[in-house]
Amino acid sequence: MFASGGRRVKHATIDIDSFPIEVHGKQHGASYNGYYKKSVYHPLVASLSVHGDYDSTRQGNRLGNGFIHATLRQGQVHTANGMRRFVDKTDARAHAIAQHVDYRLDAGYTIPSVMDELSSKNRRFVGRLKTNKKLDTLAAQHIARSPGRPPEGGYEYTVELGPYQVDSWTHAQRLILVVVDQPDSKTGQLNLMPRWFFLVTNWSEDARGADELLAHYRKRGTFEDRLGEFNEAIGVHLSSQGFKENEATMLLALLAFNLNTICRNELEDAVGGCWDMQRFVDFMLKVGGRMVKHSRRLVLRISQSAEPLWSRLIGRIEGWQVVAPKASPAHGFTPPPEHAHLQEVLRH
Repeated sequence: MFASGGRRVKHATIDIDSFPIEVHGKQHGASYNGYYKKSVYHPLVASLSVHGDYDSTRQGNRLGNGFIHATLRQGQVHTANGMRRFVDKTDARAHAIAQHVDYRLDAGYTIPSVMDELSSKNRRFVGRLKTNKKLDTLAAQHIARSPGRPPEGGYEYTVELGPYQVDSWTHAQRLILVVVDQPDSKTGQLNLMPRWFFLVTNWSEDARGADELLAHYRKRGTFEDRLGEFNEAIGVHLSSQGFKENEATMLLALLAFNLNTICRNELEDAVGGCWDMQRFVDFMLKVGGRMVKHSRRLVLRISQSAEPLWSRLIGRIEGWQVVAPKASPAHGFTPPPEHAHLQEVLRH
């Protein structure tokens, strides 16, 4: 899919995360995970958003946002297991949609191998960094509250800590401290100490300031919301015995979510209101209908209650202006050599 009129967009952002799929039975590869405390598969998924904003569909990027790559993993693997290979495949797919791609990473994925791989490929990223005593020491001088009454609602600020590198990192990275000092939602009182966390990035200060990077990173929350929405509205029930069969089922479910999201956005623009995924599935997909064969054609007749909504949706889709990519010129066929085991070899 292309994000805008059949052409690659200029910038896009990739979010990567894992989530559990609970299984019941003896599916191949499923196992007990101590973190989730249940028998699961532990897939890794990547999602693309044009300009790093999942709401960019409102600016005409209808086909650019959504899950772009996923792989099913065994249940007991670490969160970052297989990340380098996963990022390589994701990066190749993302560049078919966008000219420039950057990454947003959770703390589980800001590991040396991933950050060094992205830096060596000149890919920009920002992610949370797990705190430790050395980092807390760097933060200590920046978290003291200023004298006087704090502002109503608390405050938040960022501090540039400069280049940071540990022995296991090939490249030094830019370190940013984020201090959040907000009152408790119930009592209205500030906590005893402010909260803080760290962002690590290879963006330069000239390209993106600390506050801008923080705002950019927080849009990752929409991706995490989408994962929750996917599990709630569509979900994946992996009941096959084979690992590959279960992976295919998961990929089909993610593809269905992408298609549903596109249609839901169009329906919202057509009829108004807020349509969450569960409501869209219940009112648009779980409706009565029957197939009618007529003149070598199969016609789906939808129940009368859903017909007005489907008419509005189809009208919106028919209004798309998508330019198909140009096909490559045809080449002649060359008979395969003896060692090719009868596989076709095309002349390039």
